[in-house]
Amino acid sequence: MTMQSAASNAPFGRTARPRLAAALAALCLCGTVQAQLIWSEEFDHGEVPDSRTWSYDLGRGDDGWGNRELQEYTDDAQNAFIEDGHLVIRVLEQETGAPFTSARIRTQDKVMFRYGTIEARVRVPDLADGLWPAFWTLGNNFSDVGWPDCGELDILEMGHVTALANGLANQRVGSAAHWENNGNYATYGDFWDAPQRLDGDFHLFRLEWTPDFVRTYVDGNRVWEMAIDSRRCTDCSEFHQPHFLILNLAVGGDYTGILSEAGITAPLPAEMRVDYVRVFDNGFTEVSGPGAAPPSIGPGHSGSWYNPDEDGHGFSIEVGNAPDGSPKAVVYWYTYDTEGNPLFMVGEGAPDGTRLDVEFVSPVGMQWGVFDRPEGDWPDGGLGTFEFSDENSGVFRYEPSAFTSATWGHDAHSMAITKLFGIPVYGSVAP
Repeated sequence: MTMQSAASNAPFGRTARPRLAAALAALCLCGTVQAQLIWSEEFDHGEVPDSRTWSYDLGRGDDGWGNRELQEYTDDAQNAFIEDGHLVIRVLEQETGAPFTSARIRTQDKVMFRYGTIEARVRVPDLADGLWPAFWTLGNNFSDVGWPDCGELDILEMGHVTALANGLANQRVGSAAHWENNGNYATYGDFWDAPQRLDGDFHLFRLEWTPDFVRTYVDGNRVWEMAIDSRRCTDCSEFHQPHFLILNLAVGGDYTGILSEAGITAPLPAEMRVDYVRVFDNGFTEVSGPGAAPPSIGPGHSGSWYNPDEDGHGFSIEVGNAPDGSPKAVVYWYTYDTEGNPLFMVGEGAPDGTRLDVEFVSPVGMQWGVFDRPEGDWPDGGLGTFEFSDENSGVFRYEPSAFTSATWGHDAHSMAITKLFGIPVYGSVAP
């Protein structure tokens, strides 16, 4: 989207056992586990984009966007909202002002990246003719140095004038770089034509960014690559500094070759849906900004958790509020003793930032979210601590009690855990 304006993963306990695997399967639908995820936006909370992460670009094409686009970008919830776990950017027609409204959201000064594997799962609308969806980056110094000095990396652009001319508006994907080269504007890009239409279904758009190369992909098919090391790109400092992300759906403009309202024939209203944006560490990745800090423990952490390297342990974590409104978490822990018998413990605790301490106990007399054990000397299970890096990954540490040390035969342990399946929790977790 050309910008023309100024822990440890070691096995923990016993190896995998079919009974626990069956129990976990009954509790959840197991998704694909991806390693080295260091930041993500899943769009699964709230009704509009999270202000801790996203802000809006506002205005019309004649207000300085420079691409002669036909829409006005707004922060109206009709143009950008969260629905069914997706970000929805919607183009609407209007009778006064600009002929169309849409949205363009960005992470500038909130979440920035330098290098990494950056992915978005996106469903574009029918683009013919005149819609222009984009997933791209700008250097975070844009406000200070302007464009193209800040640098730009386009991961996804569709609706190019040549694609329209060739009947490939919904198949041709473009990627490009824009930068300042020895006092002059420089650009380099390319296209890839999918064998079938991409609109109407979700597809994975990915940027691989290292100190030597930038490469883009659609569903694993390479679109474009560019060398950015100092030997082959002598003035490419723009691509070795933090960038921020942008998602938008434009109407018309120079990219499409359509500069009048009459030329827009794509079905409207039109929606670009984004399932998630994720950043993985490729060995060089740096993430910064206040929005990149791990979110405090909340309902989004609720779900079934395990270690993908050995499923001898499983956790069901439910986070909500106690009747007095204070935050509360209930954790169910499924594991095995040294004889291979199922061992089930349960505990509760109060989340504190990204940390949750849980005193595990025997579940005798347990009611939903309430541990009211009958009289008797029922042994404690030990202290468990969860430290979450985000809503999908964390570390579990455990210090067994005398009961579990004797029965289970373990000392203190630590293991990485990953969420398999999220569950919604609303209001109080206690009856």
